[in-house]
Amino acid sequence: MDNREELPGFTVPPSEANGYPFFSWAGLRIVEAKGGKSTVELDVAHHHRGGGGTDAVNGGIMAYMFDELLGVAVRSAWTPGVIGQVTITLNIQYLKMVKANKIVTGHGRVTRQGATTVFVEGEILDEAGTICATCTGIYKLFRR
Repeated sequence: MDNREELPGFTVPPSEANGYPFFSWAGLRIVEAKGGKSTVELDVAHHHRGGGGTDAVNGGIMAYMFDELLGVAVRSAWTPGVIGQVTITLNIQYLKMVKANKIVTGHGRVTRQGATTVFVEGEILDEAGTICATCTGIYKLFRR
């Protein structure tokens, strides 16, 4: 994570958010989400594998992880009056196959926020801490 100043917002309680089927279905877990920054982990299982016919984590699973990872960072930076959000774009760069025995980690952060549009970036790391994929995204906010 970088040392940018935390955005106003609030903490997304992992104990609450991790109960949503969208997160738990894929084996994803929010470790932290506060002030426009997030950390998410994937408990790697057999059904996550198959990237390029190998035992690497499949790129589709990584895309799913990025949508949660970046979306949770956005959610943690909501300002008063925001009632929802949707993903506009995700631009993923796969740098290296993700080979992991147990856990893959992702970090996300809001880079710019307007009244209805939020820009965010993140990376997914293997168990050795190597960045294997990066992503930028744009999210639309809905207000009362």
